[in-house]
Amino acid sequence: MNRARPRTADPTRVGLATVLPLSRGELFAALGLALAYGAVSVASLYLLFAPSAGVTFWPAAGLAFAALVVGGARLWPGVLVGHLLALVTLEGAVEVNDLWVAGASTLAAVVPALAFRRLRLDPNLASLNAILVLVLGGGLLGATISAGLGAPLVAPEGEAARLGATWWFGHLAGVLAVAPVVLTWRRGGGPALAWPERLHLAAALLVTVAVAYAIFVWVPPQVLRSWYIFPILVWPALAFSVRGASAALLGLAVVAFAGVIEGIGPFNAAPDGRAQVLLAQQFVSIVSATVLILAAVADERRGREQLQVSERRLRDESEALEILNRTGAAVAAQLDLDTAVQTVTDSGRALSGAQIGAFFYNVIDEVGERFTLFALSGAPRAAFERFGHPRNTAVFAPTFSGEGVVRVADITQDARYGQNPPNRGMPEGHPPFRSYLAVPVRSRSGEIIGGLFFGHEDAGVFTVRAERLIVGLANQAAVAIDNARLYQAAQREIAERRRAEEHQRLLMNELNHRVKNTLATVQSMGAQTMRSDRTLSEAREAFVSRLMALSAAHNLLTAESWESADLEDVVRLAVAAFDEPQGGRFSISGPGARLKASHALGLAMALHELGSNAVKYGALSDESGRVSIDWTLTDDLLRFVWREVDGPAVQPPLRRGFGSRLIQEGLARELNGQVRMDYLPEGLSCELSFRLDRAEQAGLEVSPETDADVI
Repeated sequence: MNRARPRTADPTRVGLATVLPLSRGELFAALGLALAYGAVSVASLYLLFAPSAGVTFWPAAGLAFAALVVGGARLWPGVLVGHLLALVTLEGAVEVNDLWVAGASTLAAVVPALAFRRLRLDPNLASLNAILVLVLGGGLLGATISAGLGAPLVAPEGEAARLGATWWFGHLAGVLAVAPVVLTWRRGGGPALAWPERLHLAAALLVTVAVAYAIFVWVPPQVLRSWYIFPILVWPALAFSVRGASAALLGLAVVAFAGVIEGIGPFNAAPDGRAQVLLAQQFVSIVSATVLILAAVADERRGREQLQVSERRLRDESEALEILNRTGAAVAAQLDLDTAVQTVTDSGRALSGAQIGAFFYNVIDEVGERFTLFALSGAPRAAFERFGHPRNTAVFAPTFSGEGVVRVADITQDARYGQNPPNRGMPEGHPPFRSYLAVPVRSRSGEIIGGLFFGHEDAGVFTVRAERLIVGLANQAAVAIDNARLYQAAQREIAERRRAEEHQRLLMNELNHRVKNTLATVQSMGAQTMRSDRTLSEAREAFVSRLMALSAAHNLLTAESWESADLEDVVRLAVAAFDEPQGGRFSISGPGARLKASHALGLAMALHELGSNAVKYGALSDESGRVSIDWTLTDDLLRFVWREVDGPAVQPPLRRGFGSRLIQEGLARELNGQVRMDYLPEGLSCELSFRLDRAEQAGLEVSPETDADVI
């Protein structure tokens, strides 16, 4: 069985529902409206009555329209009953014509109110459309219905036209002066005003009423002076929109009609009382419509501007959030430190609106040394490289020490600026910054690992919002750097482990090779010793001396606890076992220099290998050969040369043995330098070049062969 689908009630629907019996709530609302309408009508007939023209304006019309707009057209009985109550109160009886007039007044409120609700307009009059319907519907249409149906019924013979004119404008003025006040100042009609706003509105209303009194009551009658009130009405209209305008207009209407009733003011220049009232009604109606429309237009424009500001703020926040999310994802997935900090710097410049951004940060290299790098955004690196890194001046110190964020609207006006020589500010050629923002980057351990710096040539660019965003970005940067450091530390540990394993393998091979070479060296030393013309005792003494020198060389190779060694001591100790007679086979010269332990051990091993090869195959294998060892030092670059002369003819080996590989590969890697071996006919030449550790050279005494400028 098909059943009809129930319909949802629509409060704006026009039809029989508007005249159906009222609910209990609607009945009480209609009763309240009847009492209010009757009271306002009676008060109007007593207080706003001009003897020569009747009622000056009809506030009850505005009250009825506003009540039906808010409560619905079903409250129309309240208007009808209220009108009849007023007539009974004043006249004691109701005639047939009075019923028609009451019906006309009711219809004048119902029809515009239905149209207003049908169009779903805001009862708070928060739009220009609502004001236009108020003016055109509640005012013009309602006045036409009321005056068109009511005036002919009560006007004396021949006075219908004149009475209809004052009736029409009186209704219009009543709607425009009262309805906006009821609609906008009822509960829920607008936002609550703070005390400063209340005092501001009170001042505007007092000034409006005072100026209206001066124009319409106090001064001599001059018609043009009535328009002087208009600039004063603009004040509450623009400051408080329709709410302020409606309150000011109601005060104006009361004062203007009071002057007409008392027979004073600029409108009394008209020839008779009815013309004076008509002129006042026209003035109040036109001014009210104009000011209300002006307030609505200004309110809508203000609303559009606020909407644009909100949309722009929302767009900025969305873009900032997108940048932060994109940056967070990028740096979280990025383990390369340089790429991560460049991403952070670019994002910081975009978030803050800076022209140029920089990120100075500390890194630790593979040997554990700390130094400072920087990333730049918004300018080429060449534009800043010549200025060097920021010094710990009064401007930069709070950032590098981690004291907090530094945000200055104009850094050139800051007391900390320009206090340090030699530049006393920005160096020549530096971009002219005024706005300055600097945020320290702190790791999870609390260490200050760098700082984000941003600048702009205009003053006051960086806001609290920009500061908040950059602080959040700095936290992301800290996480990125910590992750990159952990990754680099892990990579260094892996590389060190591989080097240790390679070194262990190399030591095992070296141990095997060294034992063989040692035995060969001892055998060669014994043979050389026995070939000389010496007594047995002398030969024994020379042989023991060579063994002791060889032992000293081995002690040097195993002295892993050394921090550094003098280069000449390393050389002389390493070749002492092969120098027979003492000082006769080797020529050693070079400036003073110190080697760190790893370099000293590597060089001693190489010299021992070269000496062993020279004893077996080279210049030291016969009586006439000699070896020249010299080195030069340019800055921290050491050039070391082993050169054999006067020995047997040398030919390049057919294959590289372990000793050659040890020197050309192992030593080069250990010294982080270059090794070159030339098998010349007159003798082997081996050249080493590598850089010395500057820290090991500190405090080195200057010798005659040492550059005095070397630290």
